[in-house]
Amino acid sequence: MVNVAIPRAMSYYYLYPFFKTLFSDFKVDTVLSKPTTKATLQLISECPTDEPCLAVKLYFAHVKQLSEEKNDYIFLPKIVSVEKGTFCCPKFIGIPDMVKSAYDMKERILSPRINLSEKRCMMEDISELAHRLGYRKHNISQIITHAWKVQKNVLQYMVDNRLTTEEAYTIFERRGDLNVYNPRIGVEGISAAIGLIGHPYVLYEWISCDLTRRLREYGKVITPEMIDKGQIKAQMKHIYEGHKLWSFEAQMLGAALHLIRNHLVDKLVLVGLFECGPESIIEVYIEEEAEKFRIPLLKLYMDDQTGEAGLITRIEAFMDTSADVTVEPEKNHSSKMRISKKASTKPVIGFPSMGHLDIVMDSIFKECGVKTIKPPALSRQAIELGKELAPEFICLPMTATLGQMLQMLELGVDHIFMIGGKGKCRLGWYGQIQELLLKRKGLSFDVLMLDSPFPLIEKGNNFVNTLKKVTGGADWEKVIKSTLFGYHKLRILDEAEILCRRFRAFEKRRGEADRLFTALKHHIHMACDYQSMSKVHREFEEKMISIETEDTNPLRIRLVGEFWVLMEPFINMEIEKHLGSREGVRILVEREVSISHWLQGNLLHNKKALARKREIEKAAAPYLSEPVGGHGQESVGLTVLASKERIDGVVHLMPFTCMPEIVAQSIITKVSDKLDIPVLSHIVSDQTGEAGVETRLDAFIDLLMEKRFEKSLI
Repeated sequence: MVNVAIPRAMSYYYLYPFFKTLFSDFKVDTVLSKPTTKATLQLISECPTDEPCLAVKLYFAHVKQLSEEKNDYIFLPKIVSVEKGTFCCPKFIGIPDMVKSAYDMKERILSPRINLSEKRCMMEDISELAHRLGYRKHNISQIITHAWKVQKNVLQYMVDNRLTTEEAYTIFERRGDLNVYNPRIGVEGISAAIGLIGHPYVLYEWISCDLTRRLREYGKVITPEMIDKGQIKAQMKHIYEGHKLWSFEAQMLGAALHLIRNHLVDKLVLVGLFECGPESIIEVYIEEEAEKFRIPLLKLYMDDQTGEAGLITRIEAFMDTSADVTVEPEKNHSSKMRISKKASTKPVIGFPSMGHLDIVMDSIFKECGVKTIKPPALSRQAIELGKELAPEFICLPMTATLGQMLQMLELGVDHIFMIGGKGKCRLGWYGQIQELLLKRKGLSFDVLMLDSPFPLIEKGNNFVNTLKKVTGGADWEKVIKSTLFGYHKLRILDEAEILCRRFRAFEKRRGEADRLFTALKHHIHMACDYQSMSKVHREFEEKMISIETEDTNPLRIRLVGEFWVLMEPFINMEIEKHLGSREGVRILVEREVSISHWLQGNLLHNKKALARKREIEKAAAPYLSEPVGGHGQESVGLTVLASKERIDGVVHLMPFTCMPEIVAQSIITKVSDKLDIPVLSHIVSDQTGEAGVETRLDAFIDLLMEKRFEKSLI
């Protein structure tokens, strides 16, 4: 009989009953990788990059073990959505493609999409899977329905019997479909109750040092899987768009809020992994609620270096604290700010910066008659201010813009405008989390969050109401005209920047293109009508064309990566200018990602932009077949195309802990080897220093020069 191996990692801890039942109904045997041990940890180096969290690295280790055994197939599902209207963390979506890129065994891998938001796609994939396994009947739909029923039965069994995932799986393996419930078991006689919040692939892994058992020595332990789904959903309704939070993190957050608000626990332990993106979002809500209800909170973050002795010491110290003391103190906010509001009849709006967007937004608001304060330029001070408030593993874009918000509030802003929209990356949660963190400091202001108006029935009214507030109640004609005027400024600036990058590579007198572009930015910012704007744009182009050039045969370097980091010169250490003005070598920097380019492809549906978008997705598909949020798939696709478009090298920029780009980075590493396209991955954090960046770039340029020379000899 054919057998299918399942890694005992990540999705196993959430969906194993579904997987096992599915294959059982297909008349296929399943085997699991062995439980994690110290020896397994030695294999985490199989992960091609250092950035993924330990859960991803353990997934690679388990797949490696299974690949060396005599299994017919290895099951690596793409877990896209387990509930309609929500997504899972990008690492659940991208891990199969990450593994495929690392190991040459695609013929053995089964990788269907599990996507309840697009059931047709899931049906197609599982039908194809059944065919590969030799199952020829046409009752696939009934089999999927049965497998989900078993999955739900096991989950309900955990709730009814207060069992951990590990305990319930043990019974499931012995009994199969758990549709007959046992009497409730547990430690009901112990009065103390401890909430233990974390992913089961952390709580019940070897790395947790048997944490559940250790905590049970102090009282009854309640974990997220023991909380009824209805109670979790009820708590998430109190959070704006809480129903769109990543499904597994929503279970953790909803369970924690239920336990805290209903006084069901005396203490709370939040367990996570270093660099886990989604947990940096839910941590803020849990910390806020625990503080409000005076529930002692212990935060434990683990990696492969976590030691048992240190863990035990922290637990013992926490358990010795009295019930009215929070163990994890707030950070020392040495720069607490007291914002004194001036009496004002009209709101003063501020907004974080991103590339040229500050010029555009300032123009739109002023045309609508709204008073604004432009954000101060991003600086080290803004980052430090943001760090004092931000969760430890949140990404740099949120930290830096949080610091900017503090600066704007000090300057007199009383309304902050943010773009919303929940998706696979953390961007859609920035506004909510930043508002929560700032208001915990006693600051008084309102956040105006503009989300997509689609679908109109659900979101149209909210979009219109927010737009009215943002534009100070301006009539629709003025709003539309102002927006079009602002968009025209954006197009001019983005197109001029492309021209500037090109002339840097050919200008005879270095720096001339930059001086003209700097002057253009000032004039476009000050322009109040189309006529003056067109005039300065025309003059800019005429001056650029008149720049004396020389034949330099420049290196061509493509920049890919996370949107905000690519847009912000202070954050990326002015990488474009550094590359374009380097002595001794000419470099033509190409950056396809821009705000106007995104608008053309995603909102305005420009034919040329849409065609390029499809080309990039097609190029990425053999390596990363499913969008993982942000620009992760685009980063892969543009790297693949670089080898065909005469690009000498690719620089991949990403913020520390960026989930979509972590997935992309792992795949790009292998794409680089396969397609012989040099790639430099650069991770940006608050610790990034300019000297280190320049040293790495210079070494990369030397590599490209050497490679070009070698090609010339062929």
